Amino acid sequence: MFGVSVRARVSARLGILLAATTTSLILVALLLPGSAAAQDTNSLQSIEPADGVSLPASPEQIVLSFNQELEDDDALSLTLNCPELQNTGIPEVNDDRLIVTVAVNTPVPRGSCFVTWVLRDGLGEIIVQGQSTFSVTADAPVATNGATTTAAPFITVPAIAPSAPTAAEPETQGSIGATLWFGRLVSTLGILVVFGGLALISVGWPEGPEYIVTVRFLRSAWLIALLGTVLYLIAYAADFGNISFGSAVNPGKWLDLNDDGWPGRGALLRLLFIATSGWVAMRPERIIDPQSAMWAWALPGFGLIAVAMSRVEGPVAPIGFGVNVIHVLGSAVWIGGALLVARVVLAGPGEEDLVQATRAFSRISMPAMFVVVITGLIQLVRLVGGSLFSSSHGQVLLLKVVAVAAMLAVSLAARQQVTMRLDRAHELTAPLADRFRRAFHAEAAIGIVVLAFSGWLLALTPANVDPLDDDGDYRLEVAFNDSASGVEATVFIGPSAVGLNGIKIEVEEPAEGITDLRLRFLPPVGSQAVGYEQPIPLTTAGTAVLDESVGLPFSVAGTWTIQLVATTTIGVQSGAETTFLVTNADGTTATIPQVVGTTPVQVEIVDPTPGTTAPFATSTTTTLAPTDTTAESG
Repeated sequence: MFGVSVRARVSARLGILLAATTTSLILVALLLPGSAAAQDTNSLQSIEPADGVSLPASPEQIVLSFNQELEDDDALSLTLNCPELQNTGIPEVNDDRLIVTVAVNTPVPRGSCFVTWVLRDGLGEIIVQGQSTFSVTADAPVATNGATTTAAPFITVPAIAPSAPTAAEPETQGSIGATLWFGRLVSTLGILVVFGGLALISVGWPEGPEYIVTVRFLRSAWLIALLGTVLYLIAYAADFGNISFGSAVNPGKWLDLNDDGWPGRGALLRLLFIATSGWVAMRPERIIDPQSAMWAWALPGFGLIAVAMSRVEGPVAPIGFGVNVIHVLGSAVWIGGALLVARVVLAGPGEEDLVQATRAFSRISMPAMFVVVITGLIQLVRLVGGSLFSSSHGQVLLLKVVAVAAMLAVSLAARQQVTMRLDRAHELTAPLADRFRRAFHAEAAIGIVVLAFSGWLLALTPANVDPLDDDGDYRLEVAFNDSASGVEATVFIGPSAVGLNGIKIEVEEPAEGITDLRLRFLPPVGSQAVGYEQPIPLTTAGTAVLDESVGLPFSVAGTWTIQLVATTTIGVQSGAETTFLVTNADGTTATIPQVVGTTPVQVEIVDPTPGTTAPFATSTTTTLAPTDTTAESG
């Protein structure tokens, strides 16, 4: 009977190790470049009007059909010359993401037309491109309202990357946010317990792995961390990709989180290191074995660093990340150690080693508490500043501060009792174990509440963090103060060089009532380059960002003209303009632009500020009920 029990336990252990190893190998294989199954390059299946066709009248639209679905961050640009550049609409992708339709806004004249199109991925790399021709045998209709029908001297650029939800997929709003929060909480708590428990064993309780209850506790904590991380990744992928929870179960969708910056990469690394931490969680004695101690510390330690990557933003971001890593490590020693002591060390009376373990935790937890409080205050000043009471993030942070203060009070009282009652004790009696167990249970419970508030804070934007700032390189700042439409806006352009350029526009006024807002970019006079028109998806005061990776492709260096076109309830501005300089890719330039325009405009060089990872994201900053146009990241 004993032999059967041993074989069962060995089989169970081997099964858990095999599952962890398989998970790690799958994730590593997916993360390695070129390891994913190669896919055929997308290509054009058909185009209407067909190449070489002769039409009796101007077409109303140009339809391109592809043989593979377009990704969410794919962007198509199209030009129509007849032989002058014609005015076309924003490319629209159908629900199946196989067909792109571009409206022909102005009837084309009689004669031959030349279509050129390019499909780029989220990094601006060309996936496929092509060209075709067609001819029109009838004259374009003459306008009867006195308006001219000349072609617009610019190409319209999509303000938002085509992303139409399919009818088969249910709405993902509602439960995903709660699931994201819960999965992250369980994942974080599990890895904190694993690291904190191993730290206590290494520093002051080498006898710990000899107790089967210790081994079972650490294995359970690791398994909870692994399952919580998987749930976190599924919810994160569903939220980021705007897909259903069921679709996000596919591990291939998790790799899309790499496009969400460091928080997304941190989520993937979290799974990798938590999965591999099972190597030490299955055999905790490896933390005290000199031959394996380095890896036993490193695997869960890197898991904590991945946890700290959940928020990498704000002023002096590199220093802030370092402070966050120290904060998470201190939290692991404090909260994770408290749970191990409450659930294992103080589970009942015992010998002197249990007394030594309780004393050891009291010694190492005091510096950990100090580190957590100091680093927390540094992050508070860095991310919130003086907006503690005036922002949602600050108000939730106040609740967390209250919880931390309560945990600190309970912790200090428990440490004082440990010092008084266990200073000369040689064994842990049942009354002492029961008394201290209640105290450490209360401490750990408050710690879990603190972690819950931390997860809530990750869904909110700190006052000192621009929600649309991340990786941009804006070099020029152009301010518009237009009395005709009442628009007060600042436009940031970067890197203001030949190639793809990002744009950020901050609209301060009017607070509401914007029905049309566009920016036009006209090339240098005498050049053969085309201009661009950028619609801005704002109806109220707020911020909109076009990421550099899918930005405006300035083709020539020189003095470009930027125009503001706006329609509001106050009035209409048909083209307030100024000039700015586009340099060569190597930064060389021979001229300095003159600032001219129909409205007072300021152009100045500013320090580079970050951009966004969204194709074109908006953030409403008025007191009206805003429309959520950006996905929360965790």
